[in-house]
Amino acid sequence: MKSKLIKITNSFFQYKRKGDDEMLDEALDLLEYRGGYVRIRDEKIKVSTKKDLIGFYLANVPYLILGEGEIHNDLPSKVLKAQDYAMKLISCSMEDLATLESYLVLEMGLRSLYTTWLGEKVIIKYKKTKIKVKGLDYRKLKLFIRRQGWSKYRVKVNGETFPFSQGMLLAWADRFVDGRTSLALRLSLNVRNLLAHGEVEWNFHPTVSNVKTSSHLIWNLFNKLSNN
Repeated sequence: MKSKLIKITNSFFQYKRKGDDEMLDEALDLLEYRGGYVRIRDEKIKVSTKKDLIGFYLANVPYLILGEGEIHNDLPSKVLKAQDYAMKLISCSMEDLATLESYLVLEMGLRSLYTTWLGEKVIIKYKKTKIKVKGLDYRKLKLFIRRQGWSKYRVKVNGETFPFSQGMLLAWADRFVDGRTSLALRLSLNVRNLLAHGEVEWNFHPTVSNVKTSSHLIWNLFNKLSNN
């Protein structure tokens, strides 16, 4: 079953890197199906078919790979909103939306992390143009660059290439993560993309434990940023 799950993952995993299969193979040892139940670590639910093992796995990637976490309330407001929505949707058994919102915790966390890294004054350079702008977050900066009509591949922000795409933002965040955390982030956001575009083939079963792990993951990133 592990080889099948890795094969399914590889069929859509656009952010895959060398060594991911080995880490995922190790993590999948914690996933099991027995007597009509699926289990990841301490989370166990009753399912209709063995195929539901796939949706259970994909809805709980951070928890599977990283283990227990905890809810943090000292995170940016956009992250807290996604976190709160995810918890409420899980309690209402709105599985697909809850999974999407759980992974929005990670996406909004990365965007907020980049915004914090930017600081209050942002230095933007494009060819011979160099300007200083105040009060921009990730979204506003992205919009600002688009409105200027600049090539997104040639813009430097605070001396670094601006991470215009989700993949580039994930690569930018590598400075704050180890291999397993990177895998959890990349795979989770890939699943989030599938959900956002309606490419859903499985019955998702997100858990509160996964929201806790996602919250803790983002909290750790901010902690590492503040210590750099």
